[in-house]
Amino acid sequence: MKCSTAAAALAAALLALPGVGSAADDALRARAERLAAAGHCEEALKALGEMAARAPLDARAEVVKGQCQIRLERYEEAVASLERARALDPHLPLIDLQLGIARFHAGDSAGAQRAFADARAAGTTRPELDFYEALLRLQAGQDAAATARAFERARRERPAEFDPAASYYAGLAWSSANDAQRAREALQRVIEQSPGTPWAAAAQRALDRLGAGPAAPGLWVRLQAGMEWDSNVAFLGNGLATPDQISSKSDVRGVWSADVGSELWRRGGWALGARAFYYGSAHVRDSEFDLEFPGAAAWVDRETSERSLFRLESGFGYGWLGYDPYVASWFATPQWFLDQGRWGVTRFYSAFTVDNFLSDHNGGGSGFPGSNDSRNRDGWGVIPGIDHRVLLRDGATELRGGVFGEHYDAKGRDWDFWGVGVHGGFRQELPWRLALDTEARYAHRPFSHPSTYEVPPSNHDRSDDFVEVDVHLERPITDRLTASVRYDYLRNFSNVDVFDYDRHLVGAYLTYFWQKRPGAHP
Repeated sequence: MKCSTAAAALAAALLALPGVGSAADDALRARAERLAAAGHCEEALKALGEMAARAPLDARAEVVKGQCQIRLERYEEAVASLERARALDPHLPLIDLQLGIARFHAGDSAGAQRAFADARAAGTTRPELDFYEALLRLQAGQDAAATARAFERARRERPAEFDPAASYYAGLAWSSANDAQRAREALQRVIEQSPGTPWAAAAQRALDRLGAGPAAPGLWVRLQAGMEWDSNVAFLGNGLATPDQISSKSDVRGVWSADVGSELWRRGGWALGARAFYYGSAHVRDSEFDLEFPGAAAWVDRETSERSLFRLESGFGYGWLGYDPYVASWFATPQWFLDQGRWGVTRFYSAFTVDNFLSDHNGGGSGFPGSNDSRNRDGWGVIPGIDHRVLLRDGATELRGGVFGEHYDAKGRDWDFWGVGVHGGFRQELPWRLALDTEARYAHRPFSHPSTYEVPPSNHDRSDDFVEVDVHLERPITDRLTASVRYDYLRNFSNVDVFDYDRHLVGAYLTYFWQKRPGAHP
């Protein structure tokens, strides 16, 4: 099935616009316009044919002819008519938009893209333009999240004209963006609002392929680079003197990261995938805190029901700090996703880690090297938790939150602790294609022993309360490139001065994301 239904609705809306073209008072043309606006396009074309002998070079008549030919799915004829109209009067309102629609349905994607770009340059902001530009990006596999948001904008402005097509294609785009919940919301809306139609059948097939957990990813590449100002690079405790080897608590650094992966195999409710990742940083002053951390991971998925999925991901990372070996980490994360329909998706998880610290930085995030076995951070940890995510306002707003526990068992007594915490956040689409995302986290961490860093020594066990607030504001620059700014504040309240610190971070980043994932169309 093509988008002919949506095209017919769009053409009808365009025909109803007043004042298209010149103000010539021609009775035949006025009659043709009335017939076209009423949906009687065959009769309108006959009237225009009679008019052609009297006024063969009438731009307004060519517009009406082209609009009717779009409604009748005679797209190549519509292209010819609209091109004649533009040649006669290049200032006709919406002529580039209408020509782009005709070219799109005639199979001329490049020509349609040029016409839509001309429409944008002329100041057109109609939802038809969002809809058709999104179709082109969906076909090309470009910036799936931005594509989905464009479909959602179009349907919110004119649901009667653009649905079920906009919701269906938004579902495909959200699926390609690995946003399974938004994909299900959009596809389920098609099924509920257009039962018994080919759109509903196609949406059900897409839902069946989607399963219950995260969308099955194809090959993806995500690259990010940016600059950050950090007020407390070494997490130095409040009121403490700066160690001689650190020139300042604050510093500016460049950061960069890469994440490349793909699902490799899928059959009978099982799937396998793999990814490689890398993070690096370079400081302006304190190069001993420069970090390089590459790693790799693999995952296996198992559909446990139509609305639930089990995922096990495991991997390894190795880090250098200031060009010295710093840490080797192994991790495994079993997760179970439960789709609760319009009420969102719940995730149950446990993250297991094994850490082997390899240098003097073993002493921890205080900036002071470890000096005895009590400060040995080598050990293992586990973080079990439950979180939930729900979408509101047709996906324009996302709410999320959860609870978690923590435990770390180290070789050194200084680092043994149990903890509990909560987190919550939201993402909100804003005008001008901006998106605001914020997350807050709190953890209470009572340690099992007094700290050897406390001077003078104390018989009280160390106790920390950790608070962090992270805010991102982003906007797409192109289909694959996004600009963002970030502010992050963290505060660790501790009864041990070395670990009583705060940190402000301000950053600006460019992110490139490309993904290749086959879509399905009704």
